[in-house]
Amino acid sequence: MPSPSDSGKSQISDNNIQHDEALESLGIVVGEIAHDFNNILSLIFGYVEMALSEIPEGQRARSDLEHVLAASDRAKEHIARILTFSKSTKIGRKEIAIARPIINATNYISDRLPVNVKLSSTIDDNEDKKILSSETEIYQVIKNLCTNSLQALSDSGGEIKVKLEYFSNNSEVSRQYQGLPNGDYAKITVTDTGCGMDMDTIEKMYVPFFTTARGDDKSENRAGLGLTTVYNIISSQNGVIFIDSAPNEGATFEICLPLLSPQKKEEDVRSPSVEKILEPKHILLVDDEPSIIEMLNQILEKNGYSVTSFIDGNEALEHFRQQPHEFDLIITDLIMPSITGTELALKLSAINPNIPIILTTGFSEKITEATCAQWGISTVINKPVSIHDLLATIESQS
Repeated sequence: MPSPSDSGKSQISDNNIQHDEALESLGIVVGEIAHDFNNILSLIFGYVEMALSEIPEGQRARSDLEHVLAASDRAKEHIARILTFSKSTKIGRKEIAIARPIINATNYISDRLPVNVKLSSTIDDNEDKKILSSETEIYQVIKNLCTNSLQALSDSGGEIKVKLEYFSNNSEVSRQYQGLPNGDYAKITVTDTGCGMDMDTIEKMYVPFFTTARGDDKSENRAGLGLTTVYNIISSQNGVIFIDSAPNEGATFEICLPLLSPQKKEEDVRSPSVEKILEPKHILLVDDEPSIIEMLNQILEKNGYSVTSFIDGNEALEHFRQQPHEFDLIITDLIMPSITGTELALKLSAINPNIPIILTTGFSEKITEATCAQWGISTVINKPVSIHDLLATIESQS
């Protein structure tokens, strides 16, 4: 017969398994919803950008549409935040100057703070200090930490400070951060004058939906995924988080992220302008959403491309099989009912291995460089995509 302690361990294990299964199911549902939302955002981005290209500078309608585009960008960031929490997808990362998204986030937050709350920032905006990340992720880290600080302040207000600086782990500063691997680091500090946290709260603060509220009207605001998202982002980038807090003494979050080694700057690669396509191309376009097909047809034809489109992947496959050298490029959606984009790509590349295939997706956790090579896919575009990036991607396949 198991001892009471053994029984307790078994119960904890069972609970953990159920928790992981629940999160996995949540991730699947979140992915499906994200796919649908990104399709909707693709339509908004596409049609707004087409309209902007025809409206002269200084017109009121242009300003209004730019606000729509900015709101769409924020919606895109929220979807990325949810997907980051679910761990069901990876946001594309590249070399970025870390200061830029931090400045953007603090400016956004400053404009929306109560009058009795002060946000001050000290940002070393050295453009040569770069990390491997995405601007969306760093923006979200700052936004979530500042939101957490705001919720910790009393009704009378307080102060939040954001600081960005840099250090080498062989410097005097690094001695307080034991265990960091060799290298140079960016250090983000977010400090508030709020209620602070005891050790029990600190140990639980990364748990999804954990809240310190107890039945007051702030409970809805104080329970969420903010700190969980911060932890997931920073840990996935080989960063570390240090917390210094005590009850009634505020809180300080210190984040250390590894900087990339200085490299020679690559030549500026400019995407083709609307008027200067390198060469005319005939594109095979496949997407099960008629509205997406209609929009992409307009964008591509307006920019000088010839397009043959299908909403059924099997019909596209049969057409291609009969005329395998008619097309210069294929663009296919990933999630389609009759045949998936990866299955379609595999069959198309078997017929003509030399044709570039661009895969578009609103959500997938399974797309990697290795799997793309197996399927014959040249590159992946994450929805929603701007016209500028779409045209640049197409021309990069020349």
